[in-house]
Amino acid sequence: MLKVFTSSWGQLERDGSNVGDEAIFVSQVRELSTLGDVEVGVMSAVPEKTRSRYGAVPFDVSRGRLYAMKQGVKWADVVVVGGGELAQDRSSLLYTPFNLHPIRMAKRYGKPAFAWSVGIGQDNELARWTPAQLRKWLGYCRGVTVRDRPSYDTLIELGLDPGRVKPASDAAFSLAADFTGMYGTTDVLGVALRNVSNRKGNLLPLELRKKLKLYREPDRREERKKWARILDRHVAMKGGEVKFFPFHTGSLSNSDDEECIAVMSMMEHSRQASVVMPGELKTFLDAISRCRVFITVPLHGSILSVVTGTIPIAVPYASKGARFMKEAGLESMVVDPGDPRWDEKLRALLERTWETSRDVLNDMAETRNRLAEMNRVTLELFRETCT
Repeated sequence: MLKVFTSSWGQLERDGSNVGDEAIFVSQVRELSTLGDVEVGVMSAVPEKTRSRYGAVPFDVSRGRLYAMKQGVKWADVVVVGGGELAQDRSSLLYTPFNLHPIRMAKRYGKPAFAWSVGIGQDNELARWTPAQLRKWLGYCRGVTVRDRPSYDTLIELGLDPGRVKPASDAAFSLAADFTGMYGTTDVLGVALRNVSNRKGNLLPLELRKKLKLYREPDRREERKKWARILDRHVAMKGGEVKFFPFHTGSLSNSDDEECIAVMSMMEHSRQASVVMPGELKTFLDAISRCRVFITVPLHGSILSVVTGTIPIAVPYASKGARFMKEAGLESMVVDPGDPRWDEKLRALLERTWETSRDVLNDMAETRNRLAEMNRVTLELFRETCT
């Protein structure tokens, strides 16, 4: 039996969930299971739930995440980091070192390592010392797949072996085969919001800053009012309903459900709005698939829209969002939140996209199939290098 420890998500929070990370983890478990006799291990705050829901071996984080990580690496035959954004230093200067730590441990215990469909932050998203760390530790990996071209170019420029670094797509695209319908004619507008005011390049992650009372929430009423006006205008003009999708809930970051509820409470047409809370992943994704258009701040709102056959409009807070939309051929569907007129541009783009949704979906279908096909590169490289 091949034992694979992944640093991905396996219920790391007792009080919440992260839909994007869960989609990645479910995809990894699914892909690895096709190799035959494989057991997947992962860190978890709720071990029994992780074992029963995903069939994975949980490593309890109650004694600390680093301790659970060490136990998982010692147990494993192969150590996997990713998928997701492996390196960025905006949310916390500890983010990248923590994500690379399983590779350090793998080398210490003589275990092979593999980076699974990762993303690399660009330009000012990386601290000046991060590129050298990426060169060192990803250079130890037997294989690395990346989910967008800028991430690939960054690693090649750092001197990594092109024979061991392959372009792929986000791990969640292994779920695309579960969704065959691309509707484009429903009257449901999906919205995924996020409060990203904490992304200032601080040393400590938000969870610790809150515990130490080092974080003060900024006044977000004006921005929330702009979102409410956009959604009210859409309902007044087009009818239908608005469904909010909180991708991250819990204490590890600002909770998306709080942001969604705050905006919904400001809407004049709030009776035509509701919140779809995370639960069973398939149920959540099914609800996304029934939206005509999906406006999203978090990256995996865009990714899972395309996966499920729904049109995304991205308002990305980091380069990873714009990078994916370009990879998907949807760069015209991006609104820069740093633009002083972002709300006006979003209103115009939403109206145009709503009316031409059928044509947009037809154009998107080929790219969706291409990204699903590219997803296979990761498992193929893992099989070649780690089994």
